[in-house]
Amino acid sequence: MPTSNKHEHPARAAVPQESMRADALVHLLEKWMQGDQTEQRETFEVLRHALDEDRPRDYKLFS
Repeated sequence: MPTSNKHEHPARAAVPQESMRADALVHLLEKWMQGDQTEQRETFEVLRHALDEDRPRDYKLFS
């Protein structure tokens, strides 16, 4: 007699969907890593300035 899927463990049923999400995440991270280095430097400078602008002079995160 064949086994019924109605009693299958929920985690086992979700594995293909989780695998697809993991693959999509890996693809997105690889795409980000291949980004434009000039744009990345400019973005870092904006972030650095924003993080340090309201901090006291002796407590800057970035020098």
